[in-house]
Amino acid sequence: MSRPGSLTTVRALALGLLVALSALLPVSPLFASGGQAVSVSDDSYVPAGKVHQGDLVSVMGDVKVEGEVTGTVVVVLGSVEIQGKVDGDLVSIMSRAELGDAASVDGEFVNVGWTPIRSSGSSIGGEIVNVNFMNLIPFAGHGGGISGLLRFLFILSLIKLALLFMAMVIITSLIPRRLAVMAAAFPTKWGWSFVVGLLTYVGIWIGVLFLAVTLIGIPLALFLWFAGKAIKWMGLAAILYLMGQTMGRNLWGRQLPHLASVLAGFVVFAVASMLPGLGWIFSGVLSVLALGLAGTTRFGSEPAVAGAAAAQGPTPPPVWEAAPANGAPTPGPGTTA
Repeated sequence: MSRPGSLTTVRALALGLLVALSALLPVSPLFASGGQAVSVSDDSYVPAGKVHQGDLVSVMGDVKVEGEVTGTVVVVLGSVEIQGKVDGDLVSIMSRAELGDAASVDGEFVNVGWTPIRSSGSSIGGEIVNVNFMNLIPFAGHGGGISGLLRFLFILSLIKLALLFMAMVIITSLIPRRLAVMAAAFPTKWGWSFVVGLLTYVGIWIGVLFLAVTLIGIPLALFLWFAGKAIKWMGLAAILYLMGQTMGRNLWGRQLPHLASVLAGFVVFAVASMLPGLGWIFSGVLSVLALGLAGTTRFGSEPAVAGAAAAQGPTPPPVWEAAPANGAPTPGPGTTA
């Protein structure tokens, strides 16, 4: 339930999103009138006994209220601690929210992200909307702000690497010979593979977006996206196999088996892809090369084998041996009698 002079849930969420977008603009603040105070990457504090007139909005900053805010408090990618009174709504988006014993929110409490910390003495007059989807992710815990977002992205990267690891094991077990063919061709085709992979990537995304516009094309869009993923995984497994083979010769002085080579290359790929900034570039370039390598080598198919006649070569000319004195000439081994 919303009170007079306070924002509704939809309006409060819209305010938070618009303020988050305003942080990307060179002109700030976006909301400078109507008693609204907006801060970007800065802390806001309302001490005990003080009253802040209007709304209080913070993006990537910390907000602490021990006094009173007559409007709505919106915090995006930060932290909010309420020990005083909020006459409007309280909106926390991907932020750490804590309500103490003396906290009083007359309007709604909207929380998106982590589970808030709320003392038993706190009171909320309106509805409570709590979308704590971050609790579904293992080890995410209670957090918020930029550090919480980075931890969330790190956990997503670990999950993605775990799924990719399983895909590499399955592909290596099913087509080890094709991986060896693609790996052998990579040193001479890496430039052409990059060009083909980049064009294929663009084509796949254009096709997915075009098909996803209509409801009928959504299944085809999903199929095209998954097919591109499968082709990329095949080429990536070949590159990781080549990396593992190189490591085996240089570090251990022996040739590793197919699966061991792919796993050794995957360890290097996983560590490099987790590096901030550079890891995204590394994994992106390798993905383009993998997609192009699978295409330029026809998914690792071996060259066509020549026909039996071509393999045998031309028929040798007949060789004649000297004839006996009293008979006809005898054909040699290359002729028939």
